[in-house]
Amino acid sequence: MHHPWLDPEVTALGRLPAYASMRRSEDMMIQLIDGWRFQLKSHASDVPSDWHTKETKDWSEVNLPHLWTMDDRFDEDSPIYTNVVMPFRHEPPELPQKNPTGLYRRTINIPNHWTQDRIVIHIGGVESFFFLYCNGQQVGYAKDSKLPSEFDLTNYLNEGANELALRVLKFSDASYIEDQDHWWHGGVHRHVYLYKTPSVFLQDVFISPDFETLTSSGRLAAKIRIGGRDRSSLAHTIEVQLRSPKGLKLGKPVRKTLKKDQFSYVTGKGPIVELTLPKRKVKPWSAENPTLYQLNVSLINDSGQYLESFDFNVGFRRVEINNRELKVNGATILIRGVNRHDHNPDSGRVLSRAQMREDLLQMKRHNINAVRTSHYPNDDAFYDLCDELGLYVVDEANIEAHHHYARLGDEPVWANQFLTRGQRMVERDKNHPSIIMWSMGNETGFGANHMAMTGWIRQYDPSRPIHNENAICEQGVGRMWDDNVHGTDVICPMYPSVEDIIEHAKHSDDPRPLIMCEFAHAMGNSCGNLKEYWDAIETWHGLQGGFIWEWKDHGIRAEANGIEYWAYGGDFGEERHDLNFVCDGLCWPDGTPHSSLIEYKKVIQPISVTRIGNHYRVTNKHDHIDLSGYSVDWVLLVDGELKQKGRLPSFSTPPGHYEDFTIAVDKVPKHGEKVLRVEFSLKKATSWANRGHIVAWDQFVLNSGPHPRKRKPIVKALNEQAAGQLNSDDLTITFDSSSINSITFAGYNIIAAPPLLNFWRAPIDNDGIKGWSGQDHKALGRWLRYGIDRLQWQHELEFDGQRKLVQRSRGKCQGGLLETISTYELDLNQLIVDHEFTVPLELTDLPRVGVRWQLEPGFEELAWYGLGPHETYEDRKTSGVLQIHQSTVTEQYVPYILPQEHGNLSELRWLSVNDGRTSLKVSGNGRLQGSVSHYSQETLTEAFHTYELSLSPYTWLCLDSMQRGVGGASCGPDTLDKYRVRHGKYRLSYGMEFTS
Repeated sequence: MHHPWLDPEVTALGRLPAYASMRRSEDMMIQLIDGWRFQLKSHASDVPSDWHTKETKDWSEVNLPHLWTMDDRFDEDSPIYTNVVMPFRHEPPELPQKNPTGLYRRTINIPNHWTQDRIVIHIGGVESFFFLYCNGQQVGYAKDSKLPSEFDLTNYLNEGANELALRVLKFSDASYIEDQDHWWHGGVHRHVYLYKTPSVFLQDVFISPDFETLTSSGRLAAKIRIGGRDRSSLAHTIEVQLRSPKGLKLGKPVRKTLKKDQFSYVTGKGPIVELTLPKRKVKPWSAENPTLYQLNVSLINDSGQYLESFDFNVGFRRVEINNRELKVNGATILIRGVNRHDHNPDSGRVLSRAQMREDLLQMKRHNINAVRTSHYPNDDAFYDLCDELGLYVVDEANIEAHHHYARLGDEPVWANQFLTRGQRMVERDKNHPSIIMWSMGNETGFGANHMAMTGWIRQYDPSRPIHNENAICEQGVGRMWDDNVHGTDVICPMYPSVEDIIEHAKHSDDPRPLIMCEFAHAMGNSCGNLKEYWDAIETWHGLQGGFIWEWKDHGIRAEANGIEYWAYGGDFGEERHDLNFVCDGLCWPDGTPHSSLIEYKKVIQPISVTRIGNHYRVTNKHDHIDLSGYSVDWVLLVDGELKQKGRLPSFSTPPGHYEDFTIAVDKVPKHGEKVLRVEFSLKKATSWANRGHIVAWDQFVLNSGPHPRKRKPIVKALNEQAAGQLNSDDLTITFDSSSINSITFAGYNIIAAPPLLNFWRAPIDNDGIKGWSGQDHKALGRWLRYGIDRLQWQHELEFDGQRKLVQRSRGKCQGGLLETISTYELDLNQLIVDHEFTVPLELTDLPRVGVRWQLEPGFEELAWYGLGPHETYEDRKTSGVLQIHQSTVTEQYVPYILPQEHGNLSELRWLSVNDGRTSLKVSGNGRLQGSVSHYSQETLTEAFHTYELSLSPYTWLCLDSMQRGVGGASCGPDTLDKYRVRHGKYRLSYGMEFTS
């Protein structure tokens, strides 16, 4: 028996041709949201042949959209996460016997006034294959889970009550080209509705606006297809009317009339009407200034009656590539982009328009200007929002065959699926000005099927470039990116290093621009050296940015032991899964930004200020707008505290230009570290941010403050009755022959254990993914082989008989020997500490070099003078604001989905904690790094989920000479060499001051 869900050559039966998105009025639609009855079968073969006609009692009520994998009532099937491998062990197009199948039924009532019209059902997205039935008859079936399928129900419906039914299979042959590094679900994930049209109707509208930079003029051509089978139709007229962004008519309407003999009665496809509007002055569309006009397209019958009328957004813009530059309206643009999957932690890939909008607003507020729809077309509403808010879009075909990479793209039996997916994407989305490139899919190799799709799209829509990551080279072959000039118009490598892209820019003569389709894998505590990427992009001709992988962690909200957490691969009992590799975003699943997103905002900001001698230079890095829309404020801080502030006159600097200015500061204090910060904020509210939203800022240390100096020690009295004790004022230190044992101040214990020399950190995902095999070559594998997490220490403590303790420490491990000399010197109520670490060559590239103090319970209040308020690391600190910050120890916890190192504070001048009785202030010299936490490194290292952590009453204070940068090696280049803890000597000096 032939099963269409096992036949790659079959894409659909009875499905209507794709067409451009049209905004239909509510009175022309019937939303099919509630009233659905649902059953879940474990196997496709379990479905009785009469399921859609026979009434039984074992149905559950559901609303559409609906994923049964996200519905707790149906625990027979759950979400599955895999990155590369398929979730089952078969070869294409074969499927496992267990193939969960959802059955949906609903009664619909057709109003009397609809019975003379054509009635169509719109099914927005189904994973992964479905049959449609109406009143017991099979209407058709379809694949392609990320684009709508529509069917003409006119001849199947009766007046009054009708029965609709959907049989949905979770897996089909199409699953092999939807292997997209995301959750595998089952169900209907986009909206389903009915709509009506006249018997003769507007079948498709293709709008082609263009913008001439030299004349600031716009041209607009439209191709309009009329559909219908009505032989009695007389002449019909198409009318188009352009309206301004304010809704005013621009010129007279343009009309064209067709006679009935021009209709095709065989195919049902009517003729194409071509219309051109007069050239006129217009404001262009860009991501920075998304000016939208409206084109009204109407169908009028011979009696003058308007049968249908639709409004389309029009953005006048031109996209072109020449001389290694991607240009919009003649201006070379930089892609400050992200990749984005559809994800909601509570509903899977079911998203409302409001949720999509919130994603895009968050992007705009963080200076992001471009989105790649990885790895499939999004819902219609997403593109409308990008048009309105101003984001460039790389629209990607629903094709990824990662497990069978470089195979299916050349096999003829898959050609129809490849071509159809590309065609249908372009047909639906062609009128959106936000879309500046068409992408041929992801990680599927490069073959004849890609070229068939590419050729069709080039011929149909020559106004947009083609993007195909797989066309430039085979995956994993390095910098050989000059392949297949016909397969892609941009060089779009995946996870190149900074060195790779610079070498390409310097030595390649390829005329295509380089735009990274994926870079800076944002998994956990990640996104190191973004500044180096962006410095290269802004420096070298031919480098035009890229898309960070990716926007959001894809954790699913779950609960264990009464504690809410984010679930990932394996948490639902999957046989095959890829753990937390699904949690690799700039935001948590609920949209809360990671510190990596704050860093990205700063690095890609479209305005910069530099200091040149006694004056400053502002550079406008926008592509299309000047700086007149920004207020410019400055603040002067002395030793981290605000002393002066002011506002500068606005700048009108054109894009790509700079302007010099000075700042008059009154009565500058003579002493203390002085820091000047300049901020650019919106003068007026926009569609994406309120007035006063800060878009860009820069800060300058005008002079360095004095380094902590040792005062002449005044030791109160050495307790000669106990040779292991030092006293000075209210401070008492006890020690033995190996270590300091206690510190008390004013009678209260400060430390709960001796200080620990610290060369370990709870592994971040970029060090090596916990629980994954094949990670031995990464830093974590090396550290575990060395035994850095289980150093065996020997300590000897020497006392000079007055005020100084010298501790000599030797840490043995499998890989070698770590040596440290620690000096502790008493000075009034302050302990002056100096550590000298020696890292041998055989142990080069360690997690950190530092010390860890375990403080007694109660130390909760926190303040520091350094970078903040968020966590910063050596290779991710550009976004840190240098001032005094107030917080708590508890608030320093960063709940990465897989627990790991977090909360580091860079460039510390000082840090203080207090318990309400005693304050401990640690002072450094501006190079000190540190963190405070209620979680030990050991606890974080062992845990795989946040619910496994328990808050300790103790406070761990970590102080470091250096900690390894975070890098991006979970999927991409490792930490840059200059941010690694190499062999050699390291110094860590600080004072610990105790006050009541």
